[in-house]
Amino acid sequence: MMAESDEIQSILGLDVSCDTVTLFDSCTRRCLTIANEADALRAALEPYQGSATLAVCEATGGHEDTVLGVLLELAIQAHRADPAKVKAYIKSFGKRAKNDAIDARWLSRYGRDRAAMLLRWQPTAPTQQKLELLVARRLDLVAMRVQEQNRLKAPRSSLIADNIRAHLCELERHIEALNAEIDTLISESRDLELRAKSLRSVPGIGPVLVPLLLAVMPELGTLNRRQVASLAGVAPHPKDSGKASWHRSTTGGRRQIRPALFIAALAACRGNSPLATAYQALLKAAKPKRVALTAIMRKIITIANARVRDALQQQNELMLAPA
Repeated sequence: MMAESDEIQSILGLDVSCDTVTLFDSCTRRCLTIANEADALRAALEPYQGSATLAVCEATGGHEDTVLGVLLELAIQAHRADPAKVKAYIKSFGKRAKNDAIDARWLSRYGRDRAAMLLRWQPTAPTQQKLELLVARRLDLVAMRVQEQNRLKAPRSSLIADNIRAHLCELERHIEALNAEIDTLISESRDLELRAKSLRSVPGIGPVLVPLLLAVMPELGTLNRRQVASLAGVAPHPKDSGKASWHRSTTGGRRQIRPALFIAALAACRGNSPLATAYQALLKAAKPKRVALTAIMRKIITIANARVRDALQQQNELMLAPA
């Protein structure tokens, strides 16, 4: 949801830390520090309730949850900014000074300049939030397992091999428990189960990639093919200047998706699906295998997006149909 910039009268810059929130009001030019606690924040933000105010804070790994909850309770519009974008914005002015008060002022200015383009923050559904946490934890444990497996292969690991193997068994147990919890969570949610069923119908997408896509790309089904390819990091971006034209590369996107899509593309290319036929056609056209696999990755995510979109549309039509 977006709003026109001329509707906003006051921009609040909120620099959030673990213990405090520094607030800067663009109208009064007042700057104050508040405890990062619901009661203290509510008392400080209540005067803005009912006014045309936009509050801007950065994503801080969860420390901003309390202030966002209070803003939602008071019906004050909020935007949770990408720290990288805010940093680039500040850098464009050639400024280097940094403290909580200065950061709050920059967040207020960032919101003032881009108010019409900034997406308003909406709370994540509890089921979706839990799925994201479970999938993120599973990714962490899988990374730990790979590290331990590599340590076990090291030349001097014989003296600690038993300890490493015991840790690997423990990691396997936790990963299996997380897999079961994720499957249960998806099966108990009507929306997630509908999306999961659509994703499972795409060649190459298996039981590991389904929850990853549901957690990391909840926008599936609401984007066009170019947007979803860019979000997954498989869109070829141009790199041209004047008469020069360089090789187009796939960069950006959400970092967790590309490795999983690569495995999915390898699986799809070995089957008898249309994706395998498309892969062979690309190889016959003298495309490098890396380029051909990237094209299949892009096809997988665009097909997944289309199938989720169609499933959601069909569900909405059924709900609106007269009994």
